[in-house]
Amino acid sequence: MLYDVIAGILKVPVSSISDDSSPETLRRWDSLRHLDLMTAVEDAYSVRFSTGEILRAKSVGDVRRLLREKGLEVD
Repeated sequence: MLYDVIAGILKVPVSSISDDSSPETLRRWDSLRHLDLMTAVEDAYSVRFSTGEILRAKSVGDVRRLLREKGLEVD
């Protein structure tokens, strides 16, 4: 589900998403889309991230770790 959310926001194929995906590897992941992406993840998982957490999320793997820190199992 995490990859689906991210692919939907970035408008890229799910197959192009991995835990290593980041703004450096996905051209469409800019600062504005980063905020959209984090908001979509918050909505999808019913969580809220602090500003610091949003700034720490520099890859899909980082987003996964943040969700796990909040006690969520992420597929």
